[in-house]
Amino acid sequence: MRVTLINPPVPAGRLTNRDLMGGMGIDDGFGEALGPRFIAHLKNAGTRMPVIALAYAAAILAPHHDVTVLDQSDLDPHAPDALDAVVASKPDWILAASSFAFLGAELRYLERARARTGAKRMLLGYTAAHFAEDILARGLAEAVCKGDPEVAVQHLADGTLKPGCDGAWMRRDDGAVIMGLPGSVASLDALPHPRWEGFPVERYRYFPLLRRQPFLTALSSRGCPYQCHFCPYPVAQGAPFRARSPRSVVDELEALVDRYGARCVLYRDPTFSLDMERVRAICNGILTRGIKVEFGIETRLDRMDEAMIALLGRAGCRSAEFGVDPIEEHTRLASRRKGIKPVRASALIQAMEDAGIRTAGLFVVGLPEQDEAEMRRTIDWVDTLPISYMNYEIATPFPGTELYTQAVAKGWTKPIALEHLLDGDPKLSFNGVIDLARMKSLQDDALARFYLRPRKVVAELRRGSAVDTARFMASSGWSFVRTWAK
Repeated sequence: MRVTLINPPVPAGRLTNRDLMGGMGIDDGFGEALGPRFIAHLKNAGTRMPVIALAYAAAILAPHHDVTVLDQSDLDPHAPDALDAVVASKPDWILAASSFAFLGAELRYLERARARTGAKRMLLGYTAAHFAEDILARGLAEAVCKGDPEVAVQHLADGTLKPGCDGAWMRRDDGAVIMGLPGSVASLDALPHPRWEGFPVERYRYFPLLRRQPFLTALSSRGCPYQCHFCPYPVAQGAPFRARSPRSVVDELEALVDRYGARCVLYRDPTFSLDMERVRAICNGILTRGIKVEFGIETRLDRMDEAMIALLGRAGCRSAEFGVDPIEEHTRLASRRKGIKPVRASALIQAMEDAGIRTAGLFVVGLPEQDEAEMRRTIDWVDTLPISYMNYEIATPFPGTELYTQAVAKGWTKPIALEHLLDGDPKLSFNGVIDLARMKSLQDDALARFYLRPRKVVAELRRGSAVDTARFMASSGWSFVRTWAK
């Protein structure tokens, strides 16, 4: 069987990293004013991530089938030659990643691919799963993965994929949509390590947090039990925390270095250090084997302590991303953020910076529990933190989250249906306690205050290789000028 794995094209001038936002893969353009727009441009220019679900699929399929990998995320789907590589691969099946930002463009592209090749289509990712019934009923795919995608992919590899099997919703020949149970991998250690052969590893990067290449991603756990009402990760991966063993994690990391030459690895776990003893065992395994690689994590400050931070630094951890909680406790509780006291948060951030771990905070602007004055107090507090980077993101009611349900119920936003995505971009925004225009104004102010200070610009130029940083900034600046001029 010939299977083609596709990270689909994105409309010209646009960008999505389909593994971000819990696999929602939104279009990460932000900022209204010129300065914040340039910051967004730098972030997007520095971030090119693979879709790890496709690498897992390759590992499952490759031993017994002919697998072609096409990462087309830099390709315009309407270019005259956009389908040439797909047609040349002569697929029996196409497995494609999906995103909220461009689901309509993805489905239209796959329609054309099926017309040219006759291949059946399987969709991966939470976005496709959310709209699975409608997608299948319209004949826009033959199968959609539900739950852990490896379950459906294994059925495909084994020749047992059929309507009603676990891990997939499928369209029968008579047009009926048959719903299988969500796929669940009982032991993540039983999965093969992702297979990166055929992926354009040299193109992936995560600047400025992890600056060395080759850069790849990994998953050491899935699921998040915290259930923050705005967060898509528990919706996409489930609430139960499922972790790989330390040995399995270290084995994979060693293979990424030895087999693929990885110099930086980003762990895409929602909460990497939820099990702190497991993290200590992973770090000790890295040190014992002498694995020389830089890695980054995403976690929560309340699942960190100074001793573990020091160990992470010695093991090669060079970046940590985490949510920055609102300074008012009542807001944290209302949004189900079980955060820590501001003084403790500052101390932990300083400990990471001292250990050589660049810190990156995320603050959500516009949560309905917080009025503008409260948000400004938190933004003021952030300016006092010893933190390297900040992402100020507009509150987004991702379908499936409690925030989405609340926003629809209160009339702050309209329900999202597949037809809204087929011929345009989804508008995942709302006017709540603060209207959207004020949210964007607050975001602009916060970004400009944090990033456009002269001392911040100078400090950034001094990080890592000054030559490489200056070259990246100059190249990105020139491309921004060209884009802005249009």
